[in-house]
Amino acid sequence: MRTEVMPSSAKMDRRRKRAILVMTVLGLLIVMMFLVSMNTGYIRLSPMDLLRTLTGGGTQQEQLILFDFRLPRIVIAVLIGAGLAVAGAVLQGISRNALADPGILGINAGAGLAVLLFVAFYPTTTAAPVFMLPVLAWIGAGLTAALIFSLSYKPHRGLMPIRLLLTGIAVAAGISAATIVLMLRISPDKYQFAATWMAGSIWGTNWKSSCCCRSSSIKRRA
Repeated sequence: MRTEVMPSSAKMDRRRKRAILVMTVLGLLIVMMFLVSMNTGYIRLSPMDLLRTLTGGGTQQEQLILFDFRLPRIVIAVLIGAGLAVAGAVLQGISRNALADPGILGINAGAGLAVLLFVAFYPTTTAAPVFMLPVLAWIGAGLTAALIFSLSYKPHRGLMPIRLLLTGIAVAAGISAATIVLMLRISPDKYQFAATWMAGSIWGTNWKSSCCCRSSSIKRRA
């Protein structure tokens, strides 16, 4: 018994050290990219200008570029990446498959279909409530996940990972087909609006968008 426990504990220690090393390297890379992104753009800021602006100095133009344009987009990009990582880790843990993600299981398709239905039946896209679209996408993703779970669950056998993946692929194909049919029936303006929104963009991001993304990420992790 002792000879079996020791190798397993040593293996767990190696895995823990490797995980800590990987997380440390990735954290340093994120910090480096954060600093590089603050210094990169149409109007370049030197490291001294960047430091002076962060400490409260700098010209009005430098403060506008850094605090109103670049920092909100950098923060929301990091939060979106963290949310995607958490979503992928949760689905990989549930399905026990390293290739599982919300796209394969059809959850992304359900969120896109909910947004597309709202855009299709809303009178105009110019007055569409922007902050309501993420809520509708969240509802569509939740309903799709519930549908996949109900179709994959067996009363006496529980939730089978293989059945979950196959059901998710089938549901994703059906929702994608419905999305294509609906896109062909809406106006070009609504199609362009829906396609741009579902593709995603951080252009025009402000601190309000970053705060909303931060709160939704915290709720998802909780």
